[in-house]
Amino acid sequence: MDRRIGKMIGIAAVIAVTLAAPFISLADDDVIDRITLEVTADIQVGEACSIRDFGFEVLSEGCEVREAELLNTNKVWGSTDVPRIIVYLRATDGGTFDVKPAAIRIKGADYEYGHYDENLFVYVLQIRLPSLREQVGGITEAYWNSPAAAEWSPSANAGYYEIRLYKDGKRQGPSVTTESASYDWGSYMRAEGTYYYKVCAVNRWDAAIRSRWKDSAAVVLDSAAAEQNRQKYPPPAANGPVTETTAGQPAAGTQPYYHDMYGWIPEGTRWWYRNADGSYTASNWQFIDDKWYYFDSEGYMVTGWIDWNGKSYYCDPESGAMLTNTIVPDGLGLRVDSSGALIE
Repeated sequence: MDRRIGKMIGIAAVIAVTLAAPFISLADDDVIDRITLEVTADIQVGEACSIRDFGFEVLSEGCEVREAELLNTNKVWGSTDVPRIIVYLRATDGGTFDVKPAAIRIKGADYEYGHYDENLFVYVLQIRLPSLREQVGGITEAYWNSPAAAEWSPSANAGYYEIRLYKDGKRQGPSVTTESASYDWGSYMRAEGTYYYKVCAVNRWDAAIRSRWKDSAAVVLDSAAAEQNRQKYPPPAANGPVTETTAGQPAAGTQPYYHDMYGWIPEGTRWWYRNADGSYTASNWQFIDDKWYYFDSEGYMVTGWIDWNGKSYYCDPESGAMLTNTIVPDGLGLRVDSSGALIE
């Protein structure tokens, strides 16, 4: 071969590769080989079914949501419904889909299956959201049927309700649970004052799932109404053993004692302290039988380290009492002074 001809062929080959490379790159860029879709839902058991209650956002590049279709045909969401949706994705800028199931990621829902529709420019996803069994319906109304009888709107998926009574802004008595959507507070409403209650629904299958608290309207008991309740209702019945010790006095190294009318009251693994007037301390310290105790925003006793007004204090994990002049049992060898504050 003539060396000049060979050289010209070599130059032509380089030019051809150079010109072809951009077109190959563009073709690769137009192929959508992965999909990331985020799904949000604002649905509640007992409410009407609608695709408008769902949101869709494509987090990957090259495509967008063309439309979505709700497969559930119920008029309202049932307690064990599983929302299922078909989402139509359309390629943008002339792209095409070539995606495998392993490259499809759905946030907020589960992928069921996908396929091409009509051509490679549209991809169809079927997804499902968690069962509404994991929800509990909200309480829309909470009212009084009489000056002591509370009643509220039933909640879908509720196994029971937790209710709390307040007098002049302070909690009265313990939290109460009931399976019905009503409760008679008469035994706790024997004194003049302004009362209201709050109620939340607890999921039938998982007690950790709860609705938001719903506050009732206030009801005012004057002296005549309070006297009528005292005649009609007995004092609250004892809910636990009465000890021979002073009400509210925790024994050294043990959990606090419980007293039927006032003092330390257990709720599950937590404790709160009921004063003689029915009130309780929240987000603050209280001095009880020569010891300091701290209570959180809901009125439950707190143990361990507590930051307060720029200082740190330590409440014993067993009794709940604040420790002073000692090394705290947190394993770090830290010491607190006579006021209970951490010695830096």
